[in-house]
Amino acid sequence: MKLNFTADCDWESHVGRIKSHYVERFATFESRSYGNEVASVALLFVCRDPELDFKRRVQFRRKKAEFYTDVMLDLPTIVPLSMKEKMRYVSRELLEQLADQLGRVKFKDFDHARFLLDLKVWLEDIDSRYDGQSSGAWRYASGEAS
Repeated sequence: MKLNFTADCDWESHVGRIKSHYVERFATFESRSYGNEVASVALLFVCRDPELDFKRRVQFRRKKAEFYTDVMLDLPTIVPLSMKEKMRYVSRELLEQLADQLGRVKFKDFDHARFLLDLKVWLEDIDSRYDGQSSGAWRYASGEAS
């Protein structure tokens, strides 16, 4: 399974920094398979001024085995949060919105329930290791082996 993350976000949201933590650890999924129908999932975090009225885009390319969707994040909600809270908010929204979008597609050979469960465990692991920093290199929580 190929997992891709990108973002179109207001700088105040710091979603780009959170996304970088996901990107640094996505190799976990490279050796996993959830069926032949979806080999790649691409997620675009969108966190812009609500007045811009961005709409979610979802696309499933069956012939290429690719699933694309936007993860819509609320800028007024995320800006005042601490970095640790931002990480939790983004992870929660990613899981909820992706589960909703995958649930709308009738797959013949894709175990999306197992994929979502693995994704949830993976996100929880990242959250447990995240020290709440908004910049600099990845750091493990104090007392944890690097």
